[in-house]
Amino acid sequence: MNDETDTSEARSAAAADRVRSLVERGAVADAIREGEEAAAALSGRGRALVLGALGVAYGTAGRDKDYLRAAVEASELFQAAGDTAGSGDSRGGVANALRLAGDNAAAIEMLERVEAMAREASDTMRIARALRSIGVASSQLGRHQHGLACLQEALDLMQQAGYADELLTTRLSLLNAHNRQLALDAEGRATDRAQAERLLEAWRELADEAAAAGRVRLELMARGNHAITLQPLSRWREAIAELEPLLPRYLAHGMKPNAALTHVELGRCHARLGAHEAARHHYACGVEMLRDGSPHNDLIEAWSGLSDAHERLGDPAAALAALREVRRLEAKRSDEAARQALAQRELRIELARLTSRWAREATLDPLTGLANRRALEHWLATHWPEAERGRPLLLLLLDLDHFKRVNDDFGHDTGDAVLREIAGLLRSHCRSADLAVRYGGEEFLLAMAGADRPAAETVAERLRATIAAHDWPRVADRLAVTASVGLADAAEVLDAAALLTLADRRLYAAKYGGRNRVVVRD
Repeated sequence: MNDETDTSEARSAAAADRVRSLVERGAVADAIREGEEAAAALSGRGRALVLGALGVAYGTAGRDKDYLRAAVEASELFQAAGDTAGSGDSRGGVANALRLAGDNAAAIEMLERVEAMAREASDTMRIARALRSIGVASSQLGRHQHGLACLQEALDLMQQAGYADELLTTRLSLLNAHNRQLALDAEGRATDRAQAERLLEAWRELADEAAAAGRVRLELMARGNHAITLQPLSRWREAIAELEPLLPRYLAHGMKPNAALTHVELGRCHARLGAHEAARHHYACGVEMLRDGSPHNDLIEAWSGLSDAHERLGDPAAALAALREVRRLEAKRSDEAARQALAQRELRIELARLTSRWAREATLDPLTGLANRRALEHWLATHWPEAERGRPLLLLLLDLDHFKRVNDDFGHDTGDAVLREIAGLLRSHCRSADLAVRYGGEEFLLAMAGADRPAAETVAERLRATIAAHDWPRVADRLAVTASVGLADAAEVLDAAALLTLADRRLYAAKYGGRNRVVVRD
């Protein structure tokens, strides 16, 4: 990597950090604007870095489709740059976009692939991140024990790695999952008060540590959850005392949905204390703030509380009007569910397109566009049963002669150009039933199904001659390239591994026999 590339990557990383910082401070609109401007001026891995941060901003703003598209493009750019870790992170972004859209099942499926990639690479931090996201999605699906197990494993891994920022976020997710699991009776009281008390202490500790670390949004979320956890313990006055100071702080940090839900929580607390005028005020504030695009369940709860407050304060007309809003929203909720299902379907279609592309890229050599060894393994596994029943199957394994000299004398760019030319020549000798493979380095392979041995020998000799006679000076002045070829027939061996070994042995016989020749028999 040269100095110019280093500088470009540093600028891209700084732009991505700037976007994340703006999101953390609650300036989400600014984060999106700056992220879009930065991404538009970049390409390759630098653009992928900014898109990853921009996706988080989109998700925070509730723009799920934009989040998915940003994550998809980032993953493709990382993949093209050979950055497997970055591609895996971006796939995690795809999963998060699905989760935010309510499709937790699809998110878990994607995240399990991300986890497998991280485990294969022995990347502890990325394993932990995948487990954290799986835990959140599982908890939201009601699979509490599985969710808690995943989140606890993620927390343990992050503690071992000593990654403080990720640790705080994972603790937030774990405590949220414990809150979801907290059993309540018909009156909304905790059936296990000791468990609720332990959660209170954990929320308080997290809030204090987040504040000390300058993680303001995380601190506010933890303090809000601490106040909410007071309610199942019937500690209504304490909850009010903690919730009210949070309102201006939420608004100051762009957390309007949190402020709206805090008004609803305050309305519930005042109602429980019989302070119905105060309850009416907070429910009305919640309704006003939730009117524009908030989930119907939250708005229904606000209108229901407002209706009850009006009734208790002797205003039946206002109570009835609020109740009509509840009924209207309940009817609308079913339409919203249908729209959400449609949005999830659209995201799944986009995910299917992406998954198909990843699967295709995973079986292609990025330099030549030929199949890679993974694709060859699948091809042989598919065709070998037919070979065992007598259908012809032959391999032509070829190696470019003295290819190191090409790189040494003409440079690696010319060497890459030669490999691409060879790929084109191999394709020209490939029938629809065959598979052209870059086997590794300067080795190539043509797998032939249904062609008899004489036909395969003819193709092998023709391919060798075509390579030798190719217009190589067009690629580089005074360049000449030849290849040695070994042929193996499935009828000569017992399994696919032995077939590859036989082709390799005959290839080396061609090399040691003088090169630029085909060996078809021992």
